[in-house]
Amino acid sequence: MSTTTTITESGATRKKLARPPVKVACTSCRASRTRCDGVKPVCQNCLMRSNECRYLKSNRGGPRVSSKKASLVEGRRQQTGSNGEQDQQLNPLMDTDIDWSSLMLSPEELHNELIGSMIAPGAGLLDLDLDNKSHSDEIFDSIFVEAPKEDDIVFDVFDSSIQSLPYNPVIRHYSHNKAILNAYYIFIHPYFPILPPPQATLDVDDPASESTVFEPASPLVMALLAILVLIPHPGDVFPDSDESVCQRRQEAHSYSQMAMESIEVETELLESATSPSAALEHSQPSLRRGRFHPCVPTELESVLAHAVLSIYEYAQRGNLAKMRNRASQAYDAAIRLGLHDITDLPPDECTEARRRAWWMTYIVVLQSAIVSNTPPIITIDFHQFRSPLPTITSDTNAWYFFIEAQQVILRCTQYTVALKKALDTGMDPNTLHDKKAMLDNDIDMILQKHSTPQGEVDFSSPPTDFEEWSVAKSLRSQALIKVNSARIKLHRYRAFQDVPVFTRKHCDLDQTDASTPRQLGCACHSVGPRMSPVSTTLPGGRKSTTPSLPDTNNNEPFNDPSAAKTCLKAALVIGRAFEALPLPNPIQLPLPVCAPSMLSISSTTQAPRTMPAFACCAMQSCYTLLTLCYRSLERQCMYQRSLAADKGLEELYAGVARVLAALQNYSIAFEALNGMTRK
Repeated sequence: MSTTTTITESGATRKKLARPPVKVACTSCRASRTRCDGVKPVCQNCLMRSNECRYLKSNRGGPRVSSKKASLVEGRRQQTGSNGEQDQQLNPLMDTDIDWSSLMLSPEELHNELIGSMIAPGAGLLDLDLDNKSHSDEIFDSIFVEAPKEDDIVFDVFDSSIQSLPYNPVIRHYSHNKAILNAYYIFIHPYFPILPPPQATLDVDDPASESTVFEPASPLVMALLAILVLIPHPGDVFPDSDESVCQRRQEAHSYSQMAMESIEVETELLESATSPSAALEHSQPSLRRGRFHPCVPTELESVLAHAVLSIYEYAQRGNLAKMRNRASQAYDAAIRLGLHDITDLPPDECTEARRRAWWMTYIVVLQSAIVSNTPPIITIDFHQFRSPLPTITSDTNAWYFFIEAQQVILRCTQYTVALKKALDTGMDPNTLHDKKAMLDNDIDMILQKHSTPQGEVDFSSPPTDFEEWSVAKSLRSQALIKVNSARIKLHRYRAFQDVPVFTRKHCDLDQTDASTPRQLGCACHSVGPRMSPVSTTLPGGRKSTTPSLPDTNNNEPFNDPSAAKTCLKAALVIGRAFEALPLPNPIQLPLPVCAPSMLSISSTTQAPRTMPAFACCAMQSCYTLLTLCYRSLERQCMYQRSLAADKGLEELYAGVARVLAALQNYSIAFEALNGMTRK
């Protein structure tokens, strides 16, 4: 943290913060743990990121001013007439002269903010199970501030009656299974379809604001509640406040623990304690409670609960180890039930439920291997499993595209692991050229096979078909994100030599050396290419050393320009696919729902998408776009700027903005993703 040295009247020196903390930070900056500049009505961070800027009056005190300033203000009030006071109350900003043009960021400043936001500490997932020490300096400086002088004794400028008003966060509660199932189809099903299509038209989401006597008995219901309570309540005035976020976090973790305990109870045979030999005769425990969904057998609920909790551990807790454990438990339970091969079972009302339970388990198991760069516990080739793929009437190929995309991105992840090992051992990376060419060809075939766009929604169809049309659209967007992320994995090293950008290791992206941060912005003396000295002999025998530019391939800024172009194209597709993901529809507006989608008619909080298990793909896209931004600015330092280059930079900025907007929407509910969007 930067400091400046000042000399007191006694001659002693003391250190003072160059940028002291503001007295009141806006709720958006507080939620993202970002230093706020305190500018009203809109701070610099919220202005740049188009966030809603609100200032919450804290119960622990408000803005503080010195006694000198307070006395001057009081004198001015006494001199002001009653008419002037009334005018000031009607228009408190009438005397404020704000130069809004000065607050707009230049392209270079915008570039610096985009780069800085992605390489700041926390570019990876936040692990809520570990102590976060990245803010230790800020915490220390805030609690050990220098003692104020006598003239700077502070007092509260707000009325005490206003300050005493408490703020009570509002948390989601549901009174019965039907309301929870309705909320699942609104917030979870479009992105993580583990259940069959809804059987009836969905109702408007109307969560209770107070806890009821309802106690869920199903582990699947508890797992779903662990996700649903993370979504802010539409009646919460300040859902991004620390109090609200903390309470939602605790409530969700309680439900996740209850779900795991419920699974253990259901899988515990009574004979295990009294007669172990008799227990071995039972292949499955007897489950006597009723079904949560009429088309979902009770024995499937443990499988689905583990799958949901796997994503919960990733997106909310940031715990990759538990994510893998939950995925493995889901797989083990699915194998015991024989879900990987249901061809011998006669078709019934539960057939679609079994299909989705198995293939979503397959997706979760592979996803846990992708994000942790570990070998999967099952075979990658999905053709070896005999369970048919799920079906969607409006788009028969959506599931096929989704499954193939998951398979190819895992194979490309394994390629990057092998490439890194080859580089670390000194092997020629060209030895993997054939493998890379084969994967590249597979990606081309997948995209060509599924290039037919999804058909438009048929408004003459039953309302429940609209929900599945939204699911198909989501699956296709997720597949595009994953396939193009796989493409970046293949060409990233050839394009950029994997020069690190982020200060945290995320997925298969290396982190920068924190001790030697890279300079940001367009400074020719710092971002230009390194020069090597060349000695020349001058007349008279004197020698002069002059710098010379290093040899480059056709003066290109990239190791392989064609690979860089491939990565750029894929990164831009990822940004557009994130933007095309459907939005939740809690108000039950006619489909398709257009942004912004709010939690209720009266709420000002956006409805967040859920289940962001593929957030690593966003980082692949941002890595490509930010690296291209940086090198483009480097090149403009050495050569003349052009309108074409400026327009290209605007496209890169727009691509980053699309991805960041999607991540910020996810982070409304999931705290771990704040590590990717932290400013």
